[in-house]
Amino acid sequence: MSAKRCDKGQQPRFVPLLLGMALAGILLDTPVSPLEAQVAPSPTTPIEEIADVPPPIDVSPGEAFLRAALIPGWGHASIGSYTRGGFYFAAQTATVYTLLRARTRIGTVQDRVRLTEQVILSELASSGVTDPQAIRDALDGDTRLNGVRRLLEARQEQQEDLVALGIFLVLLSAADAYVSAHLARFPDPLDLETSAAPNDGVDVGFRIALPN
Repeated sequence: MSAKRCDKGQQPRFVPLLLGMALAGILLDTPVSPLEAQVAPSPTTPIEEIADVPPPIDVSPGEAFLRAALIPGWGHASIGSYTRGGFYFAAQTATVYTLLRARTRIGTVQDRVRLTEQVILSELASSGVTDPQAIRDALDGDTRLNGVRRLLEARQEQQEDLVALGIFLVLLSAADAYVSAHLARFPDPLDLETSAAPNDGVDVGFRIALPN
């Protein structure tokens, strides 16, 4: 049985499939190192040799860990992982901003607590109450003061949660930069190969490259 021939101006059936696969590969966001982006295949260099060469990363995993712990996103940017670096930078910046606002609100509520206590003490003094135990009981039983105190406790708990979240993000970012720096030295783990097959078909193959 002879293979079908394509008339002039008529594309084989597998051409749209190849174009779609190529467009999907372009749209995928895969972080690359800046030095890797400068390495372009020359006409005399086999494609197999370029695929097996790890990207030249000058930053060690330990250095990436320290940079990510010092400045949000620095460790990831140094290995070319700009998307991850931007995420950690935005997350840690938002956490710090929220923490500063929480501290400002705590100061405001503390002023309200002191002002409410002064008002209650003035009312007790005008009523002739001088016993220390009676004054403490009056302060503890006042609904206005208790409401402001509960608000202060809620603000302080929020501050503690934000501090814990900030520490967690720093450690997570540093650990992620450390692991990403290790993985950046590995060759591409999976390579997709396509070729034309008889009867206007397409052969699809996968190649897995293992590190040396």
